[in-house]
Amino acid sequence: MTTASGSELPVARARRRPSRAAPLTALAFLVVAGFLTWYLVSRPQLVFMNALAAPIWLTAGQNPPATLEPGKTRRLNIPRGNALVVEWNLARPLSANQRPMGEELRGSAVVRASGGKVVQSASARSADADYFAPLITNATGNLLRITVNAGLEGAVDCGCAIRPGARRVFIGYYHLYQNSTVTARDDKGRRATFRDLGRQVVSADGTIGLKFESKDLR
Repeated sequence: MTTASGSELPVARARRRPSRAAPLTALAFLVVAGFLTWYLVSRPQLVFMNALAAPIWLTAGQNPPATLEPGKTRRLNIPRGNALVVEWNLARPLSANQRPMGEELRGSAVVRASGGKVVQSASARSADADYFAPLITNATGNLLRITVNAGLEGAVDCGCAIRPGARRVFIGYYHLYQNSTVTARDDKGRRATFRDLGRQVVSADGTIGLKFESKDLR
């Protein structure tokens, strides 16, 4: 074997040993990612649902009040090792003269959890009292004024006038008893009453549709 005279051969670099830094960096990343995933998944949460037929104002911890629409859910983180104070109140509908209709409906809870989810809701049924929301349809030719639980203790005039042709008008929530009533009266003094509504209110949000017709007025 011969070589050319005066030629210069390239110098080969020494073979590098495989670096251990890359595998260690990838492993550390996987460990950190796994820990963060576990922390977020296991972090205690409150799942709060508005089971009413109207919006509510929801306050949790130091957060400002937020509106929660009917049927909507909000997720709130519960501080580890601490309690989350939750308060809500019904956004009552307003009459034509801007007065709140119905009765105040509110609730509160102190929520503690070490992990997982806690489910709570704003509901028309509670350990203290039950409420219902009459949805008024006026099939007469006159304005109707509505009184809920007329003839009972705690009767409440909605302070509103339901126009002819109006359908399923929400006038707020009221205490529900076995013998609850809803009375409509027109401008001629005639009246019509739905009675004993306690067993007839079966919807989850406490609503019940009531239709007043001219033939009902006496």
